[in-house]
Amino acid sequence: MDKIKVGIFMRCSTNLQDINSQKQALQDYCNKNNYEVCGIYEDVGVRGKASVKPMRDLMIDDVRKGKINKIVVFSICRLSRSVSDLIQFLETISQLNCSLFVLTQNLDTDTPFGKTIFYFVSIFSDFENQLQRNRIKAGLEARKKQGLSVGRKSSRTQGMNEAIKIMIEKGVGVRETMRKLQIGTKYYYEVAKSMNSGSNYAN
Repeated sequence: MDKIKVGIFMRCSTNLQDINSQKQALQDYCNKNNYEVCGIYEDVGVRGKASVKPMRDLMIDDVRKGKINKIVVFSICRLSRSVSDLIQFLETISQLNCSLFVLTQNLDTDTPFGKTIFYFVSIFSDFENQLQRNRIKAGLEARKKQGLSVGRKSSRTQGMNEAIKIMIEKGVGVRETMRKLQIGTKYYYEVAKSMNSGSNYAN
């Protein structure tokens, strides 16, 4: 029997999310089954409904080249949050004689049953996402009617301003500061500008 050559795929929608837990679980699964990991593909900062997923596209190219014949992923939503995109993805790799294993749902498209269940789970996953969006929308509308704020709580506190200044003074890079403090570019540069002008930044 030919060695199973695996491509591990992971995705997170923001740069702040940690995908190490996904990676460890998938690598453990591959080791347990004596699979040969031939590629690890990470789409970081890419949303599930994005039409372009660079590393996923690269992975498909590697399937075409025969570098991998099985893809393992943590959950279906890591591949995509669009039913049509999920189905198209599965059809594409199936035509290339590549299978898919989804760890959390324990789905393996190597079997007819696994492939059928994949379609059902994809549909229900999309349905669940739609229900969640509707619940959020309803919650926001209810807060509006009560005269309550519907925006996120501002992170722009005096304490946060000081934290940014300390990071700048220590020579910590812009991206690293933004990642550690979970702040946006505009906020960072407003504080940095106030330091250069000698004024105190106010929220």
